Order: sequence, then structure tokens, then C-alpha cells
Amino acid sequence: MARKRINAPIYTRGRYGRGWWDTVDTDNDFLYSWCRYPTKITEADLPEDYIKIRSRVTRYLTSYLKTSGIVDMAYRPVKFNHMFKDDYLYISYEEPLRLKKSGLGFEDCVNYDICVCGNDIVDVVLAAEKYSGFDTSKVRAAIEKKRVWLRDNHPWDYERIVGEDRDIFEIEAKGRSTPEQAAVSFGGCASDTQER
Repeated sequence: MARKRINAPIYTRGRYGRGWWDTVDTDNDFLYSWCRYPTKITEADLPEDYIKIRSRVTRYLTSYLKTSGIVDMAYRPVKFNHMFKDDYLYISYEEPLRLKKSGLGFEDCVNYDICVCGNDIVDVVLAAEKYSGFDTSKVRAAIEKKRVWLRDNHPWDYERIVGEDRDIFEIEAKGRSTPEQAAVSFGGCASDTQER
């Protein structure tokens, strides 16, 4: 049997439809590369460095993201009353990320290959450490800064979403302190936690 060529950084169960939020063919066992192109690859064919995620960026399609070969990552938080829901993790497999100021005066990454938003950010960071050997200290520091900001500026939401005054990665490693907190996603968005 011929070995399947697996070279896209993201595969999805289903693909984008014609409309803005349309997704189609989500029950097909064969995956799509880049959310668009049909393949003969199934989830079972993917190596272990592909992790399962669901992100608004892929219209919440069940996705499989490559976490080996990462050259650079940058975390861009949005300061609002949730942890990860509107935050982005930019990933480059080719070169260091570059920042460019937008017409509105915001700095953003311009040469990323993939971006992820929502609760899967933590899983992607942990997998990048494991499979890419990528130094995530800057990303972790930015996530910790956002956590502290949320705690100090939205204490009620912080208690509901995070619940404990400790690093997000410690919470993930040791588990949530109560079943109620375990049921609430860091971003507070139910669709971010489906099929996790």
C-alpha cells in the first residue's frame, strides 16, 4: 500500500461552503487540506503531531493542526471579559513572524501560515513544545499577562471562567478545581469546547 503524502499544516473534517459560514461534507471520513481541498487522508493516517482542534478560524470544523516544524508563534490577546475566545495564536512554519501596523494603528502578524483562536490555544502551545521543541516562553508570558489582566479587571468573570489564581498551564496540567469550572471553557464559548 502506498504511503499517503501528508504535507499540509491543517486538515479538516469537511470544507468551506459557498456562504460565509457555510461548511459542507462534515461527515466524510476523508479530510480536506486547508479547509478546501479533498484528500484521501483520514484521521487515522495523521501522525501524532497533528492535534485535534475546533476554532472559529476554521468555522468550527473539526480540524487537525500540525504542531511539529513550527518556527515561530505569537499570541495576540483581546482584553475583554473572557480568556481565549477572541484571542489569536499566529503560527509560522517557514520564517519568523513579522509585525506590521494596520491603518487603524494596531500591530498584527502579516506572514503567518495558520492562526488559531479560542480554547485550543493552550493545547497548541503544549503540543508545539512537545513536537517542535519551540521555546514558548514569550507566548506563555503573554498568556499569563492576559490572565492577570482578566483577574484584576473582571473578577466575577475570572472566577467563573478561570476560578483559580494560578497560571493557566498549571490549571491545565493539574485539572480544574471544581466540576463546574471544568465544564466552563476558558473563553466562555460553548462551541469552543465541543468534541474536545
